[in-house]
Amino acid sequence: MSPQVGINPALMTELINGMKRVSATIPDVGLQVERVLTALNIPLWGPAPLQTISRQMSERIPGLQGRLDLILAEPDRTSGTGGILWASESGWLSKSPAEGAAAARELATRLRDEIASHWLNAETVAEIERHKKDPFFAVAFAAEIPPHELKSLIARMYGSGLPPSERPFQYDVALQERLATMLSTLLGTASRGVGRLNLAGDYADRLIEDIEDPQNAFAVKKLLQDGEFDHTFLLTLAGKLHDADLAHPPDPARRRDPWTMPGPKDVSPGDLSPMGTVLVALAHHPAVAQDFFTDPRRKPLDYLMRRHHWDDAADADLGWAIEAAATEFRDHDLPPEGSRGYKSALIASWAVRFWTDAKVQENLPHTRGNLGAVLAQYTSDVHRDTHAFTAKRPGVVTGPDTDKNLIGAEPYGAKFTSKDLRQVMTWAFEDDDAFRTVAVAHGQYSTQILDELASKIAAEVAADFATWRRSHPEATAQQADAMRQDILEARMSGGGGGEFTQAARNLSMTTWVIADAANIAAIDEAKKDDARFAAFKEIAEKAVGLAPGPQGKFVGLLVESAKGKIFGEIKSSYEGQARANADTAIGAAKHMFTDLTVAAMMRHGLFGDASVPAETHPYYHEDFRPDSAGHFLADGKLIPWAEMNADQREDYEEWLSVNGIGRVFSKPDESITVGFKKSEATYSRHGS
Repeated sequence: MSPQVGINPALMTELINGMKRVSATIPDVGLQVERVLTALNIPLWGPAPLQTISRQMSERIPGLQGRLDLILAEPDRTSGTGGILWASESGWLSKSPAEGAAAARELATRLRDEIASHWLNAETVAEIERHKKDPFFAVAFAAEIPPHELKSLIARMYGSGLPPSERPFQYDVALQERLATMLSTLLGTASRGVGRLNLAGDYADRLIEDIEDPQNAFAVKKLLQDGEFDHTFLLTLAGKLHDADLAHPPDPARRRDPWTMPGPKDVSPGDLSPMGTVLVALAHHPAVAQDFFTDPRRKPLDYLMRRHHWDDAADADLGWAIEAAATEFRDHDLPPEGSRGYKSALIASWAVRFWTDAKVQENLPHTRGNLGAVLAQYTSDVHRDTHAFTAKRPGVVTGPDTDKNLIGAEPYGAKFTSKDLRQVMTWAFEDDDAFRTVAVAHGQYSTQILDELASKIAAEVAADFATWRRSHPEATAQQADAMRQDILEARMSGGGGGEFTQAARNLSMTTWVIADAANIAAIDEAKKDDARFAAFKEIAEKAVGLAPGPQGKFVGLLVESAKGKIFGEIKSSYEGQARANADTAIGAAKHMFTDLTVAAMMRHGLFGDASVPAETHPYYHEDFRPDSAGHFLADGKLIPWAEMNADQREDYEEWLSVNGIGRVFSKPDESITVGFKKSEATYSRHGS
């Protein structure tokens, strides 16, 4: 039998309520019927049938309610048709609250006895693991071991009460880690309970009692790190921990007493401030993190980034939580007050502003990668605001068309300023992965824009040619080919071609800013082996292999796959065959944009008809046709430079220098050069 069970919560609730009403009414109806039958001298033997039905209905109600509660408490449930929720009952070991309470009582007793002697039995841990998705057990276990005792047990099983020299090493606490994970999982299961399956109303308050005590903070941190918690429960807890943090701010000057520090003797327990205990949980629950960070009364993002001191790289957990809150949800089809995407953009905008502060950068040194991920997700906003010179207050781009360079409705955008972006990128790019992430995101964004504009030009050419063909039905095939080429060349000089040229210039300008922020724009001879520069060159050589994404879907969401495409493959064996000027960032970037532009134009036939072939197409020259050794197209598309062999690279470079392609390519090519020069003069921290 399949462990999957389905239920329609609305209909089941209606049924239960209806059964409650009917079962309460039936006894009265049965009594009236019995009186009438007695008055008519009609004998009635045995219990009244209606009373039996009433009793049976009453007996079924708790079971039905329990079934509904179990499904609603299951985190892995899925939605089906007709409002049905499906869930697996394989983890519901206890079939009733009483059965769950009995198992919880037995295991709680075993756990107390074992931990009292600083010993833990693997069989006990395994038995607790069996109940990790058992709501009846989880709620009973939370009641059986109240918060104050649970925290004490966790601290003790890691060696509290023992002198530092007698505490276990980190490699000796694998079983304790398994148990801590299960206790966190069980607490999460219990927190999601509904109806009778619910934690006590004051559980959160009791959990954080005496949170300023390192032993308690250590235990709470363990209890929150792995579970999947109810939204309201975790949000309430985060708010209370924030308030406790403000009441007892961490003092970086206070020395730690090794006797009070819990955990293995050879590893730090990490940040044990009240807020330090909940950061990982917030990272695991982006929606909760959003609602917490945007609390208008507490304004915790400001406090956590600008005023809170973090111990032992705990700022990395804060960066993780901010990244999750700013990037997990992206939408634009709901009004601001009901949109997770709106909150994402708001958090991204304010976080980037806070990250510009030198004191914040000093306080959050391990968050560069998180900042890079945020900028990559909002790469269209980075591109737009890199060229803006007006001061903006952090906020959200809420208009119906948040990115006018892309086709389709994009998610809510974040507002940045040019100065802020250059400051935070310069700091973030000290981390090579942050630089690679943002650079690849911009490469993907550039691919998307150039592809959409090339498609638009192709459509204009097709429409113009169709109109001409209808008015010249007698034209020969040769005349038609010539006219199609004339229309194409005219379009590349104006109309959609003008948009294409403008985009190439603007995108190249943003590329310069990114390269400059990474301190490779003015790289000298001594730094040509710099890892960041090597990564940039690899992006430049492989960017043509990036595929355009679907229209109307934010390009930042494609960044991870784009990084895999560029950095997840074996490097070309021909990487030593450098292109002219590719030993500088500006040279590599120019080649990248030349290749991206050529690739987009080739995909959409903007170098003319290959079958004719047109003078502007590579096949016009016999040396570049499919049967040549240096054929540099595959299925009509440009092969990325990193994947070309020596002959292909040589022929591709030669074709780029042929005068004939200037009929369609000269303006985009010139625009790229102008963009880099303009950006160097306007934005460069090395220039004037």
